Amino acid sequence: MVRSVLLQLVRCSAQQHSLNCNHHQRRIGSIFITTSCNRGISSLSEEDDKTVDRLAHDILGKPRSDDGDGYKTSSQTMRQRIALSKSITLVESKAWKHRKMADSLLDRLMKDSSNTNTFRLGICGPPGVGKSSIVEALGLYILGLDKNEQEDAFCPEKVAVLAIDPSSHVTGGSILGDKTRMSQLSYHSNAYVRPSPSSGVLGGLGAYTYDAASLCEFANYELTIIETVGVGQSEVELAECCDLFLLLLAPGGGDELQGSKKGIVEVADVLVVNKADGELHDVARKTANEYKKAVGLLRKPAGWWGTNKNDHVCSDDRSPATPPVLLCSARTGLGIPELWDLIKTYRQNGKITGYIDEKRRNQRRYWLTKYLREHVLEAAKNDAGTRKRKEEIELDLDNGLVAPRLAASELWSSIITASSENNAHTKTE
Repeated sequence: MVRSVLLQLVRCSAQQHSLNCNHHQRRIGSIFITTSCNRGISSLSEEDDKTVDRLAHDILGKPRSDDGDGYKTSSQTMRQRIALSKSITLVESKAWKHRKMADSLLDRLMKDSSNTNTFRLGICGPPGVGKSSIVEALGLYILGLDKNEQEDAFCPEKVAVLAIDPSSHVTGGSILGDKTRMSQLSYHSNAYVRPSPSSGVLGGLGAYTYDAASLCEFANYELTIIETVGVGQSEVELAECCDLFLLLLAPGGGDELQGSKKGIVEVADVLVVNKADGELHDVARKTANEYKKAVGLLRKPAGWWGTNKNDHVCSDDRSPATPPVLLCSARTGLGIPELWDLIKTYRQNGKITGYIDEKRRNQRRYWLTKYLREHVLEAAKNDAGTRKRKEEIELDLDNGLVAPRLAASELWSSIITASSENNAHTKTE
């Protein structure tokens, strides 16, 4: 589906450009469009199609036709976890065949799945603030609750964790060590912890974290926790992938002025000062007070915190425009129950007012644009004619004859202009 949108965008853009181009440009555009079409619409082999069917079947937790009377639920659960891991690996792959298989898999799951009782919690913060520790403490607390004693309708039985680990800009590899900090949660039968590399993508997430979160929901994980890499002030892409954006802060990590700066604090739905224990307890409390003063100056868009755009009703006494600031300790468990109650309140109000549904609609459009941009770059990079033209433009760049911005515009113009002529030539035939 994304590749179809890509081709439409290329063709529409071509209509806005002049048809005057040289033979070399025509060749580049023709090869580029032909390559994109062939890779985009080629059907899967029978074996690949069966693999996709089997993965979709197992992710949805359906028993197979060859399962005998001795089939156990535990075997189905293990089969589902294995299929989920394989599917996430599939969507993260950059191979063209794997991308086509991933597209087909997601399409089939969307048609067969009916699980709408899901929630995505995004957790981010600077390096060393204790993100993995908080994730484990919160996850174990949620899974340890007695479901029969919970009055709230949302009490997840299964929790998935997507931990994004930074990739080296030198070697391209990742340690993927966040799982070692979640040793207890990783072994829990109702938890799924998946570390993934950022693959050099900025913003705190991986290139396909959104798809991985969708796969977890298809596998009936009611709560998906997304832990980003260590982030700075301007890395806020997590807001485009979660329902609630939780920002972790370190004791002594800023004053009132720091909290009032634009950026990540401004988009956070909840602020949590971690490590409020031992000698750092007083420092953490002071930091929380500083941020409480600062966030009072911030304004959230209408609909935040479950408010209605007309009557501005909120479920508690706090102003709907003020993000709450909490104290927590992953080591002692301080503040974990209060944090979970806050998350449930946010979800309940967001569902009632439709704010979460509206947020997810906007997120889907954001990821469409991002995936489209990536497909355009990949298609151009893999085309021999485009690479040759790019080398010529890079030579001009090295000699200081053209600015990078203008060079990019010329390369793109040569591609879409040539594709326009190629389409016109095809119609005459």
